Amino acid sequence: MKAAVLYTVGCLRVVDIETPKPGPGEVLIEVKASTICPTDLRKYLGHTSITFPIILGHEFSGIVTELGEGVNNVAPQDRVTVFPIYSCGTCRYCREERYNLCNKLSGIGGAVELGKKLNGSFAEYIVVRAENIFKLPENVDFEEGALIEPLAAALRGIIQSNVKPGDISLVMGAGPMGLLQVMLLKKMGAAKVIVSDPLPHRRKWARKYGADVTVDPYTEDLGEIVNSETDGYGVDEVIVSVGGSIEAELISQALKFTSKSGTVVVFAGTWPLKYTTIDPNLIHYGERRIVGSFLYTRSIFERALRLAASRTLNLSDMITHRYPLERIEDAFRVVYSREGIKVAVLP
Repeated sequence: MKAAVLYTVGCLRVVDIETPKPGPGEVLIEVKASTICPTDLRKYLGHTSITFPIILGHEFSGIVTELGEGVNNVAPQDRVTVFPIYSCGTCRYCREERYNLCNKLSGIGGAVELGKKLNGSFAEYIVVRAENIFKLPENVDFEEGALIEPLAAALRGIIQSNVKPGDISLVMGAGPMGLLQVMLLKKMGAAKVIVSDPLPHRRKWARKYGADVTVDPYTEDLGEIVNSETDGYGVDEVIVSVGGSIEAELISQALKFTSKSGTVVVFAGTWPLKYTTIDPNLIHYGERRIVGSFLYTRSIFERALRLAASRTLNLSDMITHRYPLERIEDAFRVVYSREGIKVAVLP
């Protein structure tokens, strides 16, 4: 089969390798659509560590082609998507069904490497554990099926925010995850969603997906606009959906934009690691909360699948670029340029 193998930082080659065989409890899937996550880009650029060589990719869907011994929850030709996180199943967090916090967590395509290395979906075929497979509803196509994983991650962040009908929300960052969060906030009843992003085309997309107010943080005073839009109270929740070195500073800002008893959700990671200073009195006297959001649980993944099947979210338009596997480096360049929203690789 053909696969895009990352041999070292920036060295991604499409090569012929042996098609894997499913072992007991495993399934072979023919990949039909796989989208590029910012995590994939960070691994490609060397911003975060990974074990080489590896096949990246963890947002995908496909068709079951072969079953390993003992598999009875799916059948050949089933259309499926995959919960791409492998946890140990026995630790305290797994017993509490908080699989995303497992200390031995492994992610397909190197999304997480606390446990063993797992090759990913930028290939014609992939072997996965049968228990991680979810059948696609008939009205969810393969490209939408690949978006279930990022939708689940975005949904986890919104759940962590405790958004309530009538709230005023702020999303900092209108990348793919921020746009999903805009849709979810409106779906859950937010009366007003403010989005901050320096790129004009991303602010335009944010308005398309439901943002009521968009702000260029480089040329406009975000704090002043938040005060104006909330009668001086501040927003009920802030989703910090921007990763990288700037995130630490944004967390400090976000706390100042939040109303008393409001919530700041730290949705993305910081790399390289940076620290920030916050005013603890904002937390103590105002009962503000800062919470993290990392991956998702199986129940949230299932909920994301139901949301996609409900047709109440505009998922299909989010894939703005499509490339065959042979042009995967072009696909990564588009992601790096931030020209599009989601970029799909179609083996």
